[in-house]
Amino acid sequence: MSKAGDTAKAESEGASASQTSTLTSLKSTISSQILSSNMSKAGATPKTESEGASASQIRTLTSLQSTISSLELINSLRRKRDLMSLLCSYPLDMRVIFDDFISKPYCESKLPLKLEGLLPKEIIRDAENGDRSGSNFIFGDANLDFIPEAILDMAADLAVHQLMETLISICKSKNPKHAKCIRLSTRSDVEKRTVMEKVTAALNDKHHSLDILNSFHGHLTIDATGYPTSEAEKELKQHICQLLQLSTIKYDDILCTLQIEDEMSRSRYLVILVDRDGEEIVDPQKVGLYGTLLTGVLVLITTDSPSSQQAKEGGLKDGLVNLEIRTKEHLLPWVVFCDTAGKEFVYSSDAILTTAVRIVEECRSHLHAILLVAKWLKNHQDVRMWELALHKLQFTNPSHDVINFHGLNSIMINTFLNLIWDGMNKTQQNCLLSCSGIPKIRDGIVDHELMNHWMSSLFVDAGETEKNLRQLVENSIFLQFDGVGGRYIWLPEETYQMLEWIYTLYPLFIEKSNLGLTEPPNTDKWHNAVRIELAGNKISELPESPDCLQLKVLMLHRNADLTKIPSSFFYHMPLLCILNLSYTSVRELPCSLFFLEQLRELYLKGCECFMKLPPEIGNLEKLEKLDLDETQITHLPKEVQKLTNIQSLTLCFYEYHVKKNMPYSCSMIIPSGVLSKLNRLEHLCIGVNPDDARWNKNMQVILPEILGLECLQTLSIYIPQLELLKLIPARIFELDFRFIVGRHMQRIISSIPPATDVKFKQSDCSLKFVKGEGVPDEIKTVLRHSKALFLDRHFTLKSLSEFEMKNLDQLRVCILAECKEMQTCGGGAKDEDDMLPHLLFLSIFHMKNLRSIWEGPTSPHSSFGMLQSLSLQSCPRLVTLFSLDFLGNLSLLKKLIVKDCPKLSTLISHESSKRNAHAFLPKLSKLLLLHLPELSSISNGLQIGPGLKEIAFYDCPKLHSLSRKELVSKELTAIKGETNWWKSLEGRTPNFNLIFSPINEEADLMTQLGICDDDGIDNGPGDSVGKPSQPTGIATCVSNSPTRRGKYRRRRISKTWEVETSYLTEDGYAWRKYGQKSLFNNKYLRHYYRCTHKYDQGCLATKHVQRIGEDPPLYKTVYSGQHTCRRRP
Repeated sequence: MSKAGDTAKAESEGASASQTSTLTSLKSTISSQILSSNMSKAGATPKTESEGASASQIRTLTSLQSTISSLELINSLRRKRDLMSLLCSYPLDMRVIFDDFISKPYCESKLPLKLEGLLPKEIIRDAENGDRSGSNFIFGDANLDFIPEAILDMAADLAVHQLMETLISICKSKNPKHAKCIRLSTRSDVEKRTVMEKVTAALNDKHHSLDILNSFHGHLTIDATGYPTSEAEKELKQHICQLLQLSTIKYDDILCTLQIEDEMSRSRYLVILVDRDGEEIVDPQKVGLYGTLLTGVLVLITTDSPSSQQAKEGGLKDGLVNLEIRTKEHLLPWVVFCDTAGKEFVYSSDAILTTAVRIVEECRSHLHAILLVAKWLKNHQDVRMWELALHKLQFTNPSHDVINFHGLNSIMINTFLNLIWDGMNKTQQNCLLSCSGIPKIRDGIVDHELMNHWMSSLFVDAGETEKNLRQLVENSIFLQFDGVGGRYIWLPEETYQMLEWIYTLYPLFIEKSNLGLTEPPNTDKWHNAVRIELAGNKISELPESPDCLQLKVLMLHRNADLTKIPSSFFYHMPLLCILNLSYTSVRELPCSLFFLEQLRELYLKGCECFMKLPPEIGNLEKLEKLDLDETQITHLPKEVQKLTNIQSLTLCFYEYHVKKNMPYSCSMIIPSGVLSKLNRLEHLCIGVNPDDARWNKNMQVILPEILGLECLQTLSIYIPQLELLKLIPARIFELDFRFIVGRHMQRIISSIPPATDVKFKQSDCSLKFVKGEGVPDEIKTVLRHSKALFLDRHFTLKSLSEFEMKNLDQLRVCILAECKEMQTCGGGAKDEDDMLPHLLFLSIFHMKNLRSIWEGPTSPHSSFGMLQSLSLQSCPRLVTLFSLDFLGNLSLLKKLIVKDCPKLSTLISHESSKRNAHAFLPKLSKLLLLHLPELSSISNGLQIGPGLKEIAFYDCPKLHSLSRKELVSKELTAIKGETNWWKSLEGRTPNFNLIFSPINEEADLMTQLGICDDDGIDNGPGDSVGKPSQPTGIATCVSNSPTRRGKYRRRRISKTWEVETSYLTEDGYAWRKYGQKSLFNNKYLRHYYRCTHKYDQGCLATKHVQRIGEDPPLYKTVYSGQHTCRRRP
C-alpha cells in the first residue's frame, strides 16, 4: 500500500493546482487540437493561432495528455488498492488469492484472476478502470433508497470493521511508509454521525484499545461539525492545541499551525477527524494535521455526496489519501447476493426480502458463503425455501461442537455442511473428497486435468464427469477463472480444509499396504471407501460381510497368510470393479463373489493353492480382465464362454494326476468352442506345463479358434510342434506375439540370471526356440517378425548367420544359452548384409564351444551398431572378445560383463594391440570382469571407455596393474574388487584409491555389483526395448491411486537421456500427449508426452519423440525424469 501512496504523492507534486483544475475541460479537446496542428509528418510547420494551436500550446497539451494518462493509471491503482483492502477485511481467507498480486509491482493492470469467481464481472471491470461506482451497477444511485435499512446499517458496520482491521495492521507493521491518511466516506451527514459513534465504540472496546490505542502516543477525536462558521478552521486549530496541551497565542494562526505540525511530527497520534456538514469541508493540511513529517495516522470521516465531492476540490486532495473506505462499497455482500439469486426474486415479496436480509446478515459478509446460499436459492419464489435456508444457516452443525475445525468460520461450516453437502449426490461428494488429495487445487488446476483425475480414481465416465464438474461450478462450490492453458478450477482454503476433515471421517481411499498388519483395519471406515489397499500385510482373516456400498477397488494381494475368504464377504459390495487376490493362499472363491455384477477385473496371479476355477465364473458377465497366471488350475470350465466382454485373459495350467498312472481329471485343458466365443478378447496368454501330454492335442483344436479372434492384439502361447506354425497367418505376426516353440521342458533352476529372463519376458514380439535342430523355415518366418530371440539348447547351430541375416534384422534382444555347437555369433557369411543392426541387448551363457563374437572378414559397419549391453558367462573356450576392426562397431555399447571365461586373457586380440590415437567404446559406462583367471590386460594397451564410470574386478589374479593408457576416463567414480588384490596392485594412483570400494566376499557378488536389477540399457522409461504392451484401461488407472498430501510437491528433474531406434514401441508406461511443434528445416513434427499419473501420483516423467530419418526410418526419443508412479499389479 505504501507504493501506491508514494505514487499518488508524486502525482500530486507533479501536477500543479492550475493544471489539475483544467484537466477536465481540456481532456475533451486535446485529441482534436493535436490532430488539427498538422504534426503528423516530421518537419511540418505548426499552423498559426488563428488556424489552430500554437507550438507552446501543443507542448502544454502533450504534457497534459501524459499527465492525464498517469492520473488514469493512478486512479486504477487506487481503486484496486481500496477494493483489495475491503475484501481482506471480510471473513473469506483471501491470502491465497492475493499472494501473487502482492508480490507484483504496482504497474500491474489486472486484479487477481481468482476474483472472477467471487465478484460480478462489472465490479472487477470498474475497479480495473478506476471507476468507483462499481456497487451501483445493479441498483444505481436512484435505487439506493430501496436497499433495506438493515443492510445499510450492516454496510456501516463493515466499513468500521475495515477501519479497525487497517489500524491494527498498521500498528503491527514495522514499515515506516504505512498508510498515514485514511478517508472513510459515508453516504450522508446522518450516516456520518452514525459511523462516528460506531468508530468511538469500537475504539473503546477493550480488545481494540489494547491493539490500537496503546500503539500511539495519543488519541484525538475531533468533531468539526461543531464549527459551522467561516472562522471554523481558526477555532478548530485552537481546539486542537488545547487537546494537545500546546501553548497558544490568540489570533496567531500561523504559529498555531506550526505547533500542531511540530507535535504531529514528533509524536505518533491517532487522529479521528469528523468533517463538517454540507459543502463546508475541512482541509487537514490547513489545520496542521497532515504533513510530510506526519508519523501517526489521520482518519477523516466525511461524506461522498455530489455536493461534497465538488467541495473536496478545496479540501484534502485524493493524491494524499492512502486508503479510502466507503460505506456504499460495503453493500458488496448484498449486491453479490442479489446478483446471484436474482434481484427480481429477492424483491418479489416482502417476506422473501425480509428473509434475504436476514440471510445476508447471518452470512456476516462471507462472500463464498453468500455465493453458495444465493446459488442454492436461485430462481426460487417459494418463501419456504428461503426460510429453510435461513434455518440451516442458524443451525449449528453437531460436528462443529465435537471437532475443532482449526479456526474455520462457523457460518461457512454451517453453509457447506448443512446446506450444500447434504444436497449433493454421492458421486459429487466423492469427486469433492478426492480433491482433498490435490493440494494444488487451492491455487487452481486446469479443468480437464481435474476430470482425468476423477475418471481414473473414481471410475466415473467422461460424460458424467463433465456433468458433475459443470454442476459444481454452477453452484459455486468450485470457483473458476480463465488462465494460461484454459479454464482453471480452484477451491477456497476453507472448503479444502473442511473436505480434508470429512475425508478423515469418511475416507475414499484406505491405504494400509506393507504395514505388517495381522488383521484388517476397523470396518467402520469402509462404508464410504471407494478404494481399499491392504496389500503386502500378514492378514489371515477377513470380516464376514463388511458394509462397502461405495467400494470399487479392493487390493488384498501379497497377503500370504490369507487362506480363506468368508462366504458372505462380498455381499455388500455391489459396485466392486477390481479385486486383486494375487499371491495369497486362497484355495477357492466364495459364493458371494459371483454376485458382483460390476466386477471388471479379477487378479489371482501367484495363488499356488488355487486349483479349480468354478463354473460360477460365468456369472461375471462384465468381467474384462482375468489373471490366473501361476495358479494350479488344471483346466478351464466351459462357462468361461459366457464372459463375452473379456478383453484380457491370462491362464496357467498345472499337470495334475489323482494318482500315479491314473488318467487326467479332465481330458481337455481348454474345452473346444470356449475361446471362439470371446470375440472381444485383445490379450491372451496361455501357460502350460510342457510335460502335460494333453496340450499337444488340445493345441490342435484351439489354435484355429485363437487365430479367428479379430480383436486380438497380444498373444502369448506355447507351440509344442513346428508344424503348427504353418497354420499361423501373416496377420498374427503384426500383433505383439510371444511364442515358445520346441520341446520345451520345465526347469527347477534356470540357466540364465533372473534379470536377463525378465528382460526377455518384457520384450514384445518374442520367440523362444528350445531344443531345436537345424534352421526350419517356420522358425525363419517367425524370426523375420521378432524383436526378441531366446535360443535355448540348440543342438546343431554354429553361428547365428545360419538363420540368414535378413531374418534377424528386427531383433532388439538376443539371448543365447547352452548351444553347445555354436562357435561365433556372426561372421563368415557369404553375403555382406549387416548383421543385427538394431540389436540393443545381447547375453550369452554356457556356450562351451564359443570362441568369438565375430569371426572372419571385417564386419559391415552397421553390424551390432546399436548394441548397448553385452554380457558373456561360462564360455570356457573364449580367448579374446573383440578384434580391432570389430571394436569400431560398438560405439554405443554402455555396459559390458564378462564372467567365468577361464581362457580369456584380454578383451581385445593380441594381434590388434597397436597404438591408436583415439579411444574405443566411447559410450561405455560400466565394465565388470569376474572370475577370469587368465586375464592379464584389459584392452591390450588400447584406450577404451572415455566415459567409463564404474569398473569391477573379482577373481582376476593375473591382472597386476590398471594402466592409465587403457583407462582414460575422467568420469570414473567407482572401482570395486577384493581387498587383497587391490593391495597387491601395482601403480595405484591416489585418485584410484579414493574411489575404490572393497567387495564383501561373504555377501552375494551379483547384488553388490548391481547386476540383478540393471540390464545395461537405460533405466526407467528410456528402455529402448520396452515392456510388453499391457492391457490398458481401468486396471491401469486403478492400480495407482492418488496419494495423500505431500505427494504433489514439485520435484526437480535431474536426469535426461535419449535413445535412437528405427521403430516406435511401447515402453511399459502410460503416456499422455500434451503437445507438438514443428522444427526448423525438419518436415516431421516433434511430439511431447507426460506420464498419465502426473496429477494423481505426482509423477513428473516426460518424453518427446522426433523422427530424424526417413529411409530407413529413425526415431529419437528424449526422456526426462524417472517414473515415481507405482507399477501395475
